[in-house]
Amino acid sequence: MTFKERLRALRGDMTQADFANRAGINVNTLRNYERGDSIPNLEIAASICRYFEVNSDWLVLGEGPMHRGDNATTTAPTQNQPQAQPPDDDFKMTDMVTMTVEVLESETIYRTALASNIRAFHQAVRSERTLARLEERMEQLEKRMEELASENAYLKQRLEQHEGNNAKAVGEDG
Repeated sequence: MTFKERLRALRGDMTQADFANRAGINVNTLRNYERGDSIPNLEIAASICRYFEVNSDWLVLGEGPMHRGDNATTTAPTQNQPQAQPPDDDFKMTDMVTMTVEVLESETIYRTALASNIRAFHQAVRSERTLARLEERMEQLEKRMEELASENAYLKQRLEQHEGNNAKAVGEDG
């Protein structure tokens, strides 16, 4: 089940206008979500989960029961979805997202600190990706340099042969 299908299932018989109003979003925004044209940001997803008492794992990832406290078994990933790697011991992405949203919604100094750290980590990730691309490009350039050095050596050899042949021809004519 895709995100848009889960959102429609959550809305059930409720009108789009009523659902959007309760979720605190514009009805056109909800339409875009249900068509799959866009997805909500973390704050909106967390708000929907809180208001409708929906399990965030279910809404965001399609795993677990629909509502908090339900004992339904987790939904198996579809063939189109890659199998997620098991989380580290105490790490669940949805818990981290929920905690992040809670801090960002607060009016404390922690909000500023978290936003600053998120920016720093984001920059670090971007820098790491850039570095990996640069290293890959360097390897390509090194290979090309080796090819050019080999070609240069070959051309020098041909030039020497050509000059040798010219010298012989001049000597014979001389």
